[in-house]
Amino acid sequence: MTKFAFCAAVAALAATAPLAGPVRAENALQGNLTFELGRNTGKSRNFKHIATSLGTTFASGIGLQLDMSVGKYERVTSTQPTAGLHVYYAPTEEWAVGGFLTGEDQRPGNYAYFGLEAAYDSGPLAAEVYAAYRNDRAATFDGERYGVELAYTPENWSGFGLFGGGHSESGLPGGSKSIAYVGTDYRFKNDTKLALTLGHTNLNENLVTLGYQIDFGKGATFSRRHSQGVFDGY
Repeated sequence: MTKFAFCAAVAALAATAPLAGPVRAENALQGNLTFELGRNTGKSRNFKHIATSLGTTFASGIGLQLDMSVGKYERVTSTQPTAGLHVYYAPTEEWAVGGFLTGEDQRPGNYAYFGLEAAYDSGPLAAEVYAAYRNDRAATFDGERYGVELAYTPENWSGFGLFGGGHSESGLPGGSKSIAYVGTDYRFKNDTKLALTLGHTNLNENLVTLGYQIDFGKGATFSRRHSQGVFDGY
């Protein structure tokens, strides 16, 4: 799927959001802090990842979210720091549409991602879709990244939920890469959750990730878009 086609899909999803309605009445801090440990069984390689997102949505519906993370693939690369900024508009409690900028230190290169995104959260059902252009700051490996995420957590499941999604990226030095994943989580009453994720890559490798997340307020409006945030231990 080309960048332009996927951006059109994001725009179509955003267009279905209501343009009028009650906006958020408070601009309290919201976000999360996540700790992850995982393993790529195909490469026999472990990875670790710590990330946080903090932001606020003002009474006008305009919102800001800052992402920061650091991660490590064992025996392969040095520590990878990333930072990202989302600017969005939330016309209702359920919808948010906006854009983001993410910078990654991949060593020896550095990438910047410029993207569009939309999110929907009705309580039991949540969905996100995004598309981004990647600019290689050190060489000429520009490309595209896009993905979709879904989650379902009904109240009568006693805290348990299901989630899944897929991400793809093109034009990388080693070629294109993609991942599909499914998982389950359990939400504790103290605004934390424990999650288990199983993923499969286009290299026919399997990934398993265990994560623990602490939510602040209503949690982050958007998921993080950096490499370890979407591709885990690829």
